[in-house]
Amino acid sequence: MIERRRETPSPSRAPRTRRALKVVAHFVALSLLLAAGTVWTLQHQQTLERPKALSLPVSLVEPMKPTEEAFRIGQFLGRYTQDRGVAFRVADALVNEGHKQNISPELLVGVVLTEDPELNPNARSHVGARGLMQVMPFHGGKWGCGSKDLYNIESNICHGVKILKQAIAEAPNMRVALLRYNGCVRGRNTPDCHRYDDKVLRHLDKTQEALRLLRTAEGE
Repeated sequence: MIERRRETPSPSRAPRTRRALKVVAHFVALSLLLAAGTVWTLQHQQTLERPKALSLPVSLVEPMKPTEEAFRIGQFLGRYTQDRGVAFRVADALVNEGHKQNISPELLVGVVLTEDPELNPNARSHVGARGLMQVMPFHGGKWGCGSKDLYNIESNICHGVKILKQAIAEAPNMRVALLRYNGCVRGRNTPDCHRYDDKVLRHLDKTQEALRLLRTAEGE
């Protein structure tokens, strides 16, 4: 029986194999680094080329919208004046002050339309009452309204609503309060002033009906 000899790798071949494996490993690692660097560069170029959107306050991007109640009242008051800006300023002020003083804005519309049906902020009566709610000059600056100018829409309505609030607090009912607001407790000052409360309440009914129709038209 012939004995076969096992071949053993020559000492010189092993180091060459290890060196070749190291070269391949370095090449693969270098390729991966280059690929990663390319991806990183592309991503940052896209970031630079695509600036971030500015985050602006909502009030700058989209104008503040009035409340639905004020908007509808402004639409209704637009029937009494050609100046829609005045109509909506009056509506905003009536809703704002009405809610502050816990008085129905619709009732306040009734008072304004009784006092100044043309919605003229510069209206002045023969006795000197001024503005939309016909406030007497001696009331100016007494009610913490920020301005004594009774021809200013917001100031006039602020004064008028607070005067009405006091009249309501001191009167036994709304009709008497309205007469006191008009200075008609004893039936003097203006002709037929004892009918003042009826006029206000008729305007109130008309306002409420108009607002109901507007809500219906909007599909509510």
